[in-house]
Amino acid sequence: MTSQGKGRERRSVGERLRGRMEAAHAFRAIAFADSVLKLRAKRLAAPRMVVEDRPAGMAVLCFRVGAERFAIPLDALTEVMPLGAAAPVPGQAQHLLGVTNLRGEIRPVLDLHVMLSLPSPEEGQRAYVVFLARDYGEVGLRVDELERIRFVDADTLTVPNEAGNGLPQRYVAGITPDTLILLDVRQILALDVLQDRRAAYHHAS
Repeated sequence: MTSQGKGRERRSVGERLRGRMEAAHAFRAIAFADSVLKLRAKRLAAPRMVVEDRPAGMAVLCFRVGAERFAIPLDALTEVMPLGAAAPVPGQAQHLLGVTNLRGEIRPVLDLHVMLSLPSPEEGQRAYVVFLARDYGEVGLRVDELERIRFVDADTLTVPNEAGNGLPQRYVAGITPDTLILLDVRQILALDVLQDRRAAYHHAS
């Protein structure tokens, strides 16, 4: 076999191994997302008077955007999944990454890198979308990496007078002692780009 043929074979083996690793990573992400939704459903279905066998505090989903660690209350979530294609919406704000298809419905996806003034991710970097509940369809947040579910004691949160870690204060609900940043879901859902844009989102599809 020529050296050129051996190079092609090595590349093909490397590509296959990389493909298997990416598939395994995607499978773990989907399994984690499924466990998040099952836990959320269990919490919502539990009678209010039942004392759950769990740590005290608010359950949150932790994730990374760039080098920062963030969290969203578990009860605010409806879906967690790997991010596929997001079609851009011409003429919209930069923090609207685009729209994606969620079970046949077009949903907007926000870019937390832009919203939080964080460095842009590398092109082609793996990403996930966390969907927030609202009255007329979910809103997605692009995140870089899913971490875990934990419980946060609201009494331990600090709210910075200005910006926390250089982040826009508007979106920061509080910061834990170990610098986990809890995002303010109400402020995110109040963004102008999300108001009365259903026709524009469907048009973009």
